[in-house]
Amino acid sequence: MIPRFIFAITILTIGVAVWAAGGLTAKHARELIRKLGGADLKPNQVRIKTISNGFGGNAIAEAQVETAVRFKQEKGEWKVVDIRLGDQHWESVELVTEAIRREKIRRTEELFQRLTKALEAHKEDRGGYVVADNFDQLLEQLAPRYLPMPVRFDLWEQPLLYRGTANDYRLSSSGPDLQAGTGDDLIVEKR
Repeated sequence: MIPRFIFAITILTIGVAVWAAGGLTAKHARELIRKLGGADLKPNQVRIKTISNGFGGNAIAEAQVETAVRFKQEKGEWKVVDIRLGDQHWESVELVTEAIRREKIRRTEELFQRLTKALEAHKEDRGGYVVADNFDQLLEQLAPRYLPMPVRFDLWEQPLLYRGTANDYRLSSSGPDLQAGTGDDLIVEKR
């Protein structure tokens, strides 16, 4: 028998059109969650607990999703290997995890591109890069003039790191393993 599993999901729905009633409805939120990531869950498998409609077409729905997961025992340890997203529709947790890891890397690299542009604009205006030993000092010099929307964390919610002189700098993220100084760190250096 496949173990059944109920878990809570909080979803930030971005860019949802504002409905005639003034916001995201429970019915519409349920439908969006049922189809999330190519899923085809039954309506009774998704229960909306609360909806908070925010500003600018944003809303947060707290939902309970009932599904099933497959487990496998390897070397005496149990691990989740698949999650059911619909009738006979199973998705590999390993593939989902890898896709999320790659997307977080891509988005952190985009953050670095924004920071690099801000640093180059600072150098053009002031004759050098930001001289700083940490990321907070960097943001003090860049925001808001060169960086209107400052960021402090990578996509793993770890602090970004910076060291710079007038002639060079190093931006880094600890990457997927959350450990600075390991092989999966994301680094941008200008020498």
